Amino acid sequence: MRLFLSVLIILVLTLALQDPPKRVLANLEEAKDRKELAVTFDDLPLNGRQFEAERLKAMTTKIVASIKKHNIPAVGFVNESQLYRFGEIDQRIAILKIWSDSGLELGNHTFSHMSLNVTPLETYKEDTIRGETITQMLLAQSGKKIRYFRHPYLRTGATVDIKDDFEKFLRQRSYTVAPVTIENSDWMYNLVYTTAKTRGDSETMKETTKQYLNHTEAMFDFFEKLSVELTGYQIKHIFLLHSNELNADNLDSVVDLIKRRGYNFISLEEALKDKVYTLPNTYAGKAGPSWIHRWMHTKGMEVKLKQEPEPSEMIQKMYEKEL
Repeated sequence: MRLFLSVLIILVLTLALQDPPKRVLANLEEAKDRKELAVTFDDLPLNGRQFEAERLKAMTTKIVASIKKHNIPAVGFVNESQLYRFGEIDQRIAILKIWSDSGLELGNHTFSHMSLNVTPLETYKEDTIRGETITQMLLAQSGKKIRYFRHPYLRTGATVDIKDDFEKFLRQRSYTVAPVTIENSDWMYNLVYTTAKTRGDSETMKETTKQYLNHTEAMFDFFEKLSVELTGYQIKHIFLLHSNELNADNLDSVVDLIKRRGYNFISLEEALKDKVYTLPNTYAGKAGPSWIHRWMHTKGMEVKLKQEPEPSEMIQKMYEKEL
């Protein structure tokens, strides 16, 4: 009897090795096709035209509630200069605290949202240090430290020397650069949307939202194709949004769009474990493109920056009118 059982076990194991169970194959295929996305928000507490603290608090509460509802481990990048508004400093710090109190991570986006293209390097470094003060204070209350830095306008240096010097400075201060692989020009749609909202123009708000979601879909299509062209697989993407009323009112719809595309939400830390973020990046220039464009440039591939979907002509004209 024991000999029979031994032979049976050996036979089962042999068959399993020769023909893996369908469940195992299915799991391998699922892992291969899994789509994952980290979500980040720039320009905290408010992207675009400034408005009063009461309206800002309502907007922030709405964004954070949606983030928590969908269990998104988001990171918000702060411009602390926005906190220093006469008569509202304490209120604005409390509004920023809504993010950290909700367990969301905060990163440094410089104090005053300077462009590295037009700012002397030493001044830019000082502005970066200045942007740590309140953010670090809020994070310390939950035993955390600032880990991530994101360049305003995604401009990382017009020359290789400037780029390398600033990246060395960031490493010395224990920062990790937060790349971006997908964005959607929400800042442009937001100006049109919030201006319409202020004047009570619901029709323009509705049309702007519709076009915004269509453009977001097109941008995901575009960068997903580039991801496969660059690496042969769908990378763990990092998505850039901005802290504004457009996203406060429509974040659920944006999340639904992302989920329909088959994505699971992951942290920025988890996304950066993808091997793609270790690829060489020698890009230096005045533009602030997706990191996918930068990697393609470094590899000598065709850079398709000019082929990115653009906001509609209507939105571009309305944006220019509202500037």
